[in-house]
Amino acid sequence: MSDLFETHTKREVNAKPWLIGIGALLLLVGAAYGLYVLSIPKGPDPEAELAVEIRNTMVTMLDYQRFSGEEFRTQLLGKGRLERYKKVVDEAIFTYPRSSDEEFLEFVNKTFWDITKVEFGTEKDGELILADYKAPSSERFGRLFRTTLSNIKIDHRQTLNFPFNTVSYSPTLEEIKNLTNNSQVYGGRMITQVPERSFSPTIIFANHGIMVAKPGEPSLKRLADELVKNAGTDRYARIQALVDFVSNEIEYSYSEALSRGETLKRGSETLMTRSGDCSNKTILLASLLEQINEEYVLLYTPRHITVAVPQGEFVNDNKLDFTWEGKNWLIAETTVPGFQVGKSLVTEPRLLTTVEYVQNPKNAGVIFDANSYEVLKFL
Repeated sequence: MSDLFETHTKREVNAKPWLIGIGALLLLVGAAYGLYVLSIPKGPDPEAELAVEIRNTMVTMLDYQRFSGEEFRTQLLGKGRLERYKKVVDEAIFTYPRSSDEEFLEFVNKTFWDITKVEFGTEKDGELILADYKAPSSERFGRLFRTTLSNIKIDHRQTLNFPFNTVSYSPTLEEIKNLTNNSQVYGGRMITQVPERSFSPTIIFANHGIMVAKPGEPSLKRLADELVKNAGTDRYARIQALVDFVSNEIEYSYSEALSRGETLKRGSETLMTRSGDCSNKTILLASLLEQINEEYVLLYTPRHITVAVPQGEFVNDNKLDFTWEGKNWLIAETTVPGFQVGKSLVTEPRLLTTVEYVQNPKNAGVIFDANSYEVLKFL
């Protein structure tokens, strides 16, 4: 008979193998999860995408120098020049003036990612030769070379500076990109058609309002704020400050005015090139007026375009006015240096007051016939 109070020795459990097994399992699970995470396709890098967009835009601007200007080129390339970019074959042709090998090598290392992807021309009989390209060897054409778009290196966080007499226009490359891709301008269809008349030929002209910058465009907003900072809340002084700047500090471009086709530039491009005809001076003034929230319209007259602002407290001594939507509007002419709204006289007032079409760029898709109030069509 067994003792009810018999003592039994408890069996000891060895936990070490269990702990090792659990640890190994956790390691396997962790490794598997890590491989899974690594196998998930990564999304695009926004900063890298932005850098590519800016580089592509800047190369386009360098290729169309009449829209960007010499100062733009020198701030991006120094002494180097992009002579041509052929998108079809992805070929960028550059030149560099005569210089020491050390100076040129510094330029190449700064401007291109991989020097081995740059093909250099040779000099023969007073000419620089690179495949089908030739240039006379001279001080200006010291080197001829080419590469691909992806090999061009541009600091996409760079800020440019265009100093004027009293202010500076200082856009970032990202701001230039956003203006160039039209995300910061009103945009729309380019060609306007005048209603056909049985007794006259069909007339078409460019829709200028599509190039006007929207309010709040950062680079133009900074410039406008600087221009009106001493005007306080005086509406007359604020508008006149913008007119003074455009009429005095933007040179009138006879080459644009006399060209066979219409050259329309965004306000940023007129500022960078420092010149413009009546079209581009008008677009610039309108873009600046947008930044100070001032009302205005564009007036299309025979062979000319100008800006008009509500008369308000302006005097109307020069009678350069126009009635529209029950209000009297005064012309703010940009092609006459020192033009004073409501005061300055001009030699041919009918050129400004014979208004054919009216447009408010906030609705860039609508241009009115000033006499019939008919809305023009677009091609």
